[in-house]
Amino acid sequence: MSHWMVADGSARSHKAATGVMGKKGARSRRFEHMREVQGQSFLVVGGAKGIGQATCTRLAAKNAKLLVIDVDARALDGLAEALQQDIETWCFDMTKRADVTAFCHSLTERDVKLDGVVMSAAVHGGCPAEAMSDAFIERIIEVNLTSHVAFVRDLLPSLRDGARIVGISSNCADIGIPMESIYAASKAGIERFYEALAIELSDRRIRPLLIQPGNVNTGFNETGNDYQPTGDGFIDEGYRRVIARIDSSNGIDPGAVADATVHALTARRPSFRTLVGMNALKTHWAKRLLGTDLALRLMAKFFGFRSAH
Repeated sequence: MSHWMVADGSARSHKAATGVMGKKGARSRRFEHMREVQGQSFLVVGGAKGIGQATCTRLAAKNAKLLVIDVDARALDGLAEALQQDIETWCFDMTKRADVTAFCHSLTERDVKLDGVVMSAAVHGGCPAEAMSDAFIERIIEVNLTSHVAFVRDLLPSLRDGARIVGISSNCADIGIPMESIYAASKAGIERFYEALAIELSDRRIRPLLIQPGNVNTGFNETGNDYQPTGDGFIDEGYRRVIARIDSSNGIDPGAVADATVHALTARRPSFRTLVGMNALKTHWAKRLLGTDLALRLMAKFFGFRSAH
């Protein structure tokens, strides 16, 4: 997922300068009838890096019309150059309401109707609960939940009936990962929002959909981990173990998540939630088949903790 916070709110047009995805999943969908992508308009929020970038690359290859938002102007320029086709880029921070309003107003003024939206932008942070500052909590909730929800709300008038809204979630929305409590809470909040929205928007046939990957090799999990040891051996060593186990280099390729995202945008009958990667499968089914208590004991064991459950 792309990591972004501040920027200038300017638009630029660049010219040419609970399904399961995996190899078996891809083969099982080989003959599935897909929706046409060529010429349709898709917005990717957080699209200049990681999963968002990989998704843009795949949509561009299908000759979709792309609008891409990210906070990283240099990465946006690089994406436009790499795609070698017309894309519309906007550089701003979605927590800045004035910039979001300006973007949505631009869509309305130009009568742009979106066939799909991918919400990939997020921030990460790992910290023991007792050491979290108010600023740490507020930043993760504001970016990953509050601003995400508000942006989706503001985009609804510009969505074509039958459009898709795809949110990039995480396996920690199913069961909380220690030292990532607020990040997990933000992703769980997004999932509940999309579940409710799926019913609310059914009259317009707009489908909110979730992609739930496990660890992804983007470098995302190495950001926002600023906790400094305090001398509490249980917490300090536990934090060290968790950060080591969630290292992005152990994760799946972001292209696998992008493939699932494009499938959600284009399949005639996509699953509401698509699991991507073995970590996502394990957390999802552990909780549902074994129950929360046993799943928490297994999670604790995985990270080297003694569980009270």
